[in-house]
Amino acid sequence: MELGAAWTRRSSEGRTYLSLKLDDPSFAAPIFANLFTDEDGEGYSLIWTRPRSRNGE
Repeated sequence: MELGAAWTRRSSEGRTYLSLKLDDPSFAAPIFANLFTDEDGEGYSLIWTRPRSRNGE
């Protein structure tokens, strides 16, 4: 089962990160996120947004 997709992107500062879209019929709306390597290189930071639900609520 696929739940989403990821694309490699480069920020304006030159950092490489993954741009993600996660979606499933059970979600109210798709989740868009960016996954960055932490500056120390030992972890990751996930930055995401939660758009309004598909039915406009």
